Amino acid sequence: MPKVRPEDMDLDSGLADDFDSVILDAYFGVKADYDAVVGTSVPMLILCHENPNDPAKPFEQAYSLGAAKQWAIVKDGKEVVSDKSPDSHKFNMNSRAGEVVGRLFELAGKGNKGEGQKVFVGRDYYMTESSFYIGADCHWKREKRSTVGGGTSDVLLPTEFRGFKTVATGTAGKASPKAAGKAVAVEASEQDTEIITKLAEGKDERGLKQACLKEFKGRNDLLNLIINKGLLAELEKDGKLVKGPDGRFV
Repeated sequence: MPKVRPEDMDLDSGLADDFDSVILDAYFGVKADYDAVVGTSVPMLILCHENPNDPAKPFEQAYSLGAAKQWAIVKDGKEVVSDKSPDSHKFNMNSRAGEVVGRLFELAGKGNKGEGQKVFVGRDYYMTESSFYIGADCHWKREKRSTVGGGTSDVLLPTEFRGFKTVATGTAGKASPKAAGKAVAVEASEQDTEIITKLAEGKDERGLKQACLKEFKGRNDLLNLIINKGLLAELEKDGKLVKGPDGRFV
């Protein structure tokens, strides 16, 4: 009997897989790389995991919320609200974030989703609040899912739920440092503003945001200001951006 199996020929992705982790922190933010692929600006749920390979270096995993409800980031990343249905606190079950939540309910209820929901109801946080996720103690494993581009990706999902732990950073009610500190403190420089005004010519607001995603790739704090914090409206108010009758910037 050969000792080498076909699966032994697969190459490792280098991504953390099949490990125990407590969610140290959570926030809602913008991931420019994802937006550039899908062509729209959508907030994402970002979970900060314990790193099984290096406890001193936690890592982040982002999950899309879906675009149909037009989610907007509020409270400096602690929460998202739906512009389309402001009273809704539910993610679409087919979104990546919805899949994570559904799985947590199922695991917490030991196969009974309704019982699992009661566990989370007792914490008194909506799934649209970052504190909903903080402290969740789970085993995580990557599972293949279809992508918007027609391919597949390995999505990190919980496979076992062991309750909640109190964590040193990101304790319930405390915003992520990235959401509460950096995103608030950052400002658009004069050079950034000049670039934005040049990019704006002939574009509507959506087109300008998409252009900014490409131009400022990797600068998530600035992109958060542009997409979620009303920077474009401020520039309009200051007269640095002007819309024509057709809704396009001139």
